Amino acid sequence: MMQATPIPAAQTQPFTEIYKPIEPEPKVAVQETVEELLPLPRVLQDLSSVDRLLITKRLRVKNVLFLRGKKNRFFVRTPDQTLVYTVEEENSWWVGYFAYGLRPLQLHVTNALGNEVMRINRPFACTGRILPCQLQHIQVFAPPGNSIGTIEQQWAAIRPIYLVKNRDGDNLFWIRGPYITVSCFRDVQFQIMRSDGTHVGATCKRWQGLAHALFMAPVIDRFGVAFERGLSEVEKGLLLAATLLMDYMYYDV
Repeated sequence: MMQATPIPAAQTQPFTEIYKPIEPEPKVAVQETVEELLPLPRVLQDLSSVDRLLITKRLRVKNVLFLRGKKNRFFVRTPDQTLVYTVEEENSWWVGYFAYGLRPLQLHVTNALGNEVMRINRPFACTGRILPCQLQHIQVFAPPGNSIGTIEQQWAAIRPIYLVKNRDGDNLFWIRGPYITVSCFRDVQFQIMRSDGTHVGATCKRWQGLAHALFMAPVIDRFGVAFERGLSEVEKGLLLAATLLMDYMYYDV
């Protein structure tokens, strides 16, 4: 006769489940700036299809006569006389009477709609071809607040040399002037080249006759810049800023 297997006794301590609250995983804070979310607009798109700009400078004579400062106004046009930009100079009222073409200033570049698309900041700095003292250095912003590059003067004993750099400090172009920068019976050109020596374009100070040079040059003047059509909008904007700097350095009286 087979013996039945005994039934095990009931547990004296019943099994209890331990419930632990599930802790949420910590969230990683993601900080995104407005510039990362919304890319900057193409404010220099007016330069995308041009390869030459004609610039007319006019001195604001009323400001000079009424002791409001010496300030210039520039009109930037295409060869077919379409107005692209208007440039207004801003400075302290007294610096133009003493510093002349070396005066510190800001240039506000506005398009045909009146929107400021570029700003050029030029601090005070002396210059000399004999000793390397306080060479020129300007900053270019497009739109204002967003740096796109700089133009820096290099020391040279005879021919003026300037470097055009992007916002990261990389050399884009270098500009070499002539031995004699005075405009006398001919146009004066500053050659623009890449770092490898490839010719890109030139800035030009126009000769407009002896009568203009003697009487009208301080009030109204004309010059321009030509470059390859395939350059980017930022590169063309930097070369425009460099052209304005050349005018202040050598032809603003």
